[in-house]
Amino acid sequence: MYTSPATRTERTRAARGSGHGRGTRGTDRRELLLETTLRLIAEDGIDAVSHRAVAQAAGVPLGSTTYWFDSRQAMLEESLEHFVRSEIEALHDRLAGLRGASLSRRRLVDELTALLLPQLEDDRWRTVAQYTLLQEASRNAALRPLCRDWTEAWDAELGAVFASLGVADPELEARMFLAMLDGLLLAQLAAPDDDVERELIRPALERWFQRLPTRDDNATERS
Repeated sequence: MYTSPATRTERTRAARGSGHGRGTRGTDRRELLLETTLRLIAEDGIDAVSHRAVAQAAGVPLGSTTYWFDSRQAMLEESLEHFVRSEIEALHDRLAGLRGASLSRRRLVDELTALLLPQLEDDRWRTVAQYTLLQEASRNAALRPLCRDWTEAWDAELGAVFASLGVADPELEARMFLAMLDGLLLAQLAAPDDDVERELIRPALERWFQRLPTRDDNATERS
């Protein structure tokens, strides 16, 4: 599960589609290559990643990839690091609207539904790349510290959300909740429902928050 900055995704898609990657320089080009690596992982799997494939997909000379990355392994590691660090930076702000015992169950469900749906729709490819890299970490020990940082960041942020709701053990609640969300997303990537919001996401979230000490839905919420 992640919180994707839409502007970065859109910029990378535009560069790949128009060939404008040839005009980028410095860190912008490196970011383009990292995002392109993630796209290849999502579309064709880890085995598709190579210097030549990334350069071709990004619309840049082969020398650009060999300049920034010493090896294919470096591309995989740095693409995961790029993904994780950008997500961690966005995470606190993205979940800020969920903190507070004055939130109703309806508001919590609405906020989380808005977070989850794009990961199965417009940004589905980033979700696929995310879980592909997590799976790769089970075989590649070099990727595990980043995956651990990512999970710990999610646990901490969700823990703060559940602590604000008055949950007795917010850390455990956060870990269980994150596991549920990951399982939901993985299942939908493999066998999507026609109306996942109505048939699964909202019912699952509603059932989860029925257990928690949230504000009555009919009461006045904070603005």
